[in-house]
Amino acid sequence: MTVNRRHSTEPLSPYLQPSPTAGPSPVPDGDGLITLLPWRLRREALDRSSDNQPHDQNRRSQRRPAGETPLPLTVADVMTRDVISVATATPVNEIASVMTGRRISAVPVVGVDGRLLGIVSESDLIRRAEIGTQRRRSWWRKVFADIEAEAADYVRAHGRKAWHVMTPRVATATEDMTLADVSDVMEKRRLKRLPVVRGNVLVGIVSRSDLVKAVARHRASPFTEPPADDTILRDLTARVKTVTPSHRLVHISVHRGNADIAGLVDSAAEREAILVAAENTLGIRSIQDRMILRSRSVS
Repeated sequence: MTVNRRHSTEPLSPYLQPSPTAGPSPVPDGDGLITLLPWRLRREALDRSSDNQPHDQNRRSQRRPAGETPLPLTVADVMTRDVISVATATPVNEIASVMTGRRISAVPVVGVDGRLLGIVSESDLIRRAEIGTQRRRSWWRKVFADIEAEAADYVRAHGRKAWHVMTPRVATATEDMTLADVSDVMEKRRLKRLPVVRGNVLVGIVSRSDLVKAVARHRASPFTEPPADDTILRDLTARVKTVTPSHRLVHISVHRGNADIAGLVDSAAEREAILVAAENTLGIRSIQDRMILRSRSVS
């Protein structure tokens, strides 16, 4: 629901209940995955893992009371479940064909029992002898080179199986991790995707594109009755306190869902943050902005 930042004689109606948040599309997309291992073996491993670590699939099926803070989204809400995976003995050229054919940037490597063993990404395939991109070292570098590192580079450039080129130490996610935690891991480690495991068994994959899709599916919290003005005021005041240290200089009043915000702020960014906080407050119809930028003396 869009909030008008200026007073309007035709306020937006908070009585219209937005359509429920759309669920994940049932149609496979570019990240939709196929398996190169017998599905029966993976299903058996999955069932064993489920018995050991039960999880609540109905977590979001229960309707929450209107106005109550919704549960944070988790990996289980957005992850891709049908994962393309390869075996350790899968030829490298087949892996490359799958990645290009399905337009994906990585594939997990799993054992016959479904355990995650590693991952092969685009970065693992760019230094290959077939295309003449293997690392070349000058003679003086070879003199001081680490023999073990040299051998590893050779295997990655010339090896023909998945286990030769895969990255064995993989950052993973679990189904109950919040999207905030996942985004922190991706950002800090500069990753595009995280395999999702239950125990040690691969059950899905969550990528940056999955987080973007979650943004696209987001809808405003539905409500059939507008919150009371004092409820709106408490909510907005609490939000403003979290976004600016100048909240003591800001006065807020709410009348019939129309917010009036006045006072002094130190910057345009601070002012915009307060207005965005108001737009995200449930029940607000319009916003009257009367904030003033505080002048800074020059010594």
